[in-house]
Amino acid sequence: MRTSRWADRFGWFLEKGLIWIVCSLFVLIFLGNKLLILFNMSYGLYSLENFLYHSYDLIIEPNIGTITTIASIFVGIYITVLSVLGSIKANSVMALLSDNLLKKIIKYVITGLIASFVVVFYSFFAILITNEFIKSFFFFLFVFYMLLTSLRLGINLSVIYSVDLHKISENIEKEKDEAEKYKRVMSRLEKYLDDREAERFRQR
Repeated sequence: MRTSRWADRFGWFLEKGLIWIVCSLFVLIFLGNKLLILFNMSYGLYSLENFLYHSYDLIIEPNIGTITTIASIFVGIYITVLSVLGSIKANSVMALLSDNLLKKIIKYVITGLIASFVVVFYSFFAILITNEFIKSFFFFLFVFYMLLTSLRLGINLSVIYSVDLHKISENIEKEKDEAEKYKRVMSRLEKYLDDREAERFRQR
């Protein structure tokens, strides 16, 4: 029970807190600073804005190809996961998860897929954007969101499996026992019918 409550709180933090906090702080710091510079130059920090530009030139611009490749790989992974979820078999581990957990996983996958697509397309058109702040600000924001959504999906899957693994294992064992019982019953029934058929044949 305690483990389940911890998992729920941790999952809530990842779902509602982490992405919102990181992205909101980024927007508040850099976009807020830009607005202060535009409307009141005495309050805005040019050093903070220059830090954003320098970080873009140092981290993003030389690695746009790598970032696009990573985003494309995420797109492929998410599409594969959606295909797997769309063809769940009754005896698979995923089928033993609750509807709420499956819906949550699908929601995270779709969100991550959209975030990765946005990064891929934005990386193609970023070179056409002349405004340095818009180009740098949104590229960092989209990359952060893509990485955080993939992290959220991975950690939530780990938490879900770690909490429900014992229950899933028990269900699998029960299904195996039921299948074995069914086989034994059918085997006995077949043997009984064969014996009755043989006895009827002897009486003739």
